[in-house]
Amino acid sequence: MSSIYRNNENDVEIIYTKGAVERILKLCETWTDPTTGAVSSMSVESIDYVEEQMNSLSSQGLRVVGLAEWQKNERESIEQKLHFLGLIGIYDPPRPESLPSVKLCHHAGISVHMATGDHPSTASAIAREVGILPENVSMLPQGVLDSMVMTAPQFDALTEEQIDELPCLPLVIARCAPQTKVRLVEALHRRGQIVAMTGDGVNDSPSLKMSDIGIAMGKNGSDVAKDASDIVLADDNFASILNAVEEGRRMSDNIQKFVIQLLACNVAQALFLLIGWFLKIGTTFLFFQCLLLRSFGLSSLQPASQLWD
Repeated sequence: MSSIYRNNENDVEIIYTKGAVERILKLCETWTDPTTGAVSSMSVESIDYVEEQMNSLSSQGLRVVGLAEWQKNERESIEQKLHFLGLIGIYDPPRPESLPSVKLCHHAGISVHMATGDHPSTASAIAREVGILPENVSMLPQGVLDSMVMTAPQFDALTEEQIDELPCLPLVIARCAPQTKVRLVEALHRRGQIVAMTGDGVNDSPSLKMSDIGIAMGKNGSDVAKDASDIVLADDNFASILNAVEEGRRMSDNIQKFVIQLLACNVAQALFLLIGWFLKIGTTFLFFQCLLLRSFGLSSLQPASQLWD
């Protein structure tokens, strides 16, 4: 993204461009050497130096943005032959409830995947911070690590057959495009999974629409995302999703208990009625007695305590 500013003193327009570091570097022709302070051409060594600094910042969970400028009065050739200014590290800390919520998801058998537009190092650092990736991820074999963390170009380069052959789908996909998120949802569907997708941007709307349960953010979500989703979170809180899951599991558990109790009572009552009919001793149960048996059976049930197991 570029912004144009005019210097009223000399009537010179200055164009500032920001974006993903790797894309900004491709547009830059010069930079200011941090050692000598002189302006020089971008070389392989200077690009390696910038990328090293970028990796250092992103490994700390910072979202790194590249910044460049252009100072010519020719609007026809903007975003070309830029001068690289530097890197900007932005820290957007995860919400405090994210880590316990993700741990509870894992305990409940819910697999959490992250599809983000951040740099792979930034995405991995945040995923470790909220518990999506294990803390000892650096000790895992490189092959396992490569399958857990992918970039969108790597994931999109795989065919559907290759994705289905993966032992597990990547937990983190960085530099995601809208189509990448759609392919992730499709891959989960092919594995027989029920998919709940959360998102807040316009680019999330295709995957929100395709998922079984689309969940949009009510406060910061776009109108397009809200229209494409099934549920809108009023508080933008990931923990609220777990509250909905808990209520759903409680309802399902209560329905199962009711059906079991209903079948057991009906079979027992039918048996007693048949015995009374065969022995010719008259009615063994009155109508209100049948109702009392059913109400006592339901009232004696204890609330489920293992909804997350």
